[in-house]
Amino acid sequence: MGKRQGVELMKIKWLGQSGYVLSDGRTVIYIDPYLSDSVSRIENRPRMRRIPVKPQDVKADGIICTHNHLDHLDIDAIPLMDKNMTFYAPTDCKETLTQLGVTNYAEFDEGAVYKIGDFNITAVFADHTVPAVGVLAEYGTERLYFTGDTYYNKRLEEIRCDYLFVCINGRLGNMNVTDAVKLDKIIKPRLAVPNHYDMFESNSENPEVYAKRVKNGFIMEFNREYEVSDTCLI
Repeated sequence: MGKRQGVELMKIKWLGQSGYVLSDGRTVIYIDPYLSDSVSRIENRPRMRRIPVKPQDVKADGIICTHNHLDHLDIDAIPLMDKNMTFYAPTDCKETLTQLGVTNYAEFDEGAVYKIGDFNITAVFADHTVPAVGVLAEYGTERLYFTGDTYYNKRLEEIRCDYLFVCINGRLGNMNVTDAVKLDKIIKPRLAVPNHYDMFESNSENPEVYAKRVKNGFIMEFNREYEVSDTCLI
């Protein structure tokens, strides 16, 4: 892994839907990992992408669940994970996580700030169908904003970041492409990455539509690891 000014370069991987892995060679953080087919089992909506990592193989310093929906708080995957890991989630998720066997729970409501290794992680505003948060991850001088699931709301415009990871599916309480384009133009990140597509046939969108409407659009490949540089993902 490379370095910049004595700081390890951060790496990021897209797990599909709104799931990501952040790492720097010492610390690993998962955001909204959907690693089972629980939505198919419960709602009869099979996943379209393969499972990128077995839940029992997840090794992380923190697991962030932005809200209590199956594709963000995976009730089939979490029981298979190492219970010594810390799970960060809104208080609305605590009861579910406890029932799944999680013992290390940290409240992650709007405004909560945690230092996980060299990452500073902040729960930021989201406007969804259930209590939810977005995630602002700061590493060195880089600021990465993960909207999670959210409607468009002017409060989102207050968040400043270098990298924007934004939902575009336009269904079930989320921004559509037009909303996501508007947000990009207002907060002006260096790079704008669409997510929340191609996991379920009934709840998807074409990411190319978004990428072509913004000057800084970038479509991440599924389960490929990228290094976060000063200007791009490489």
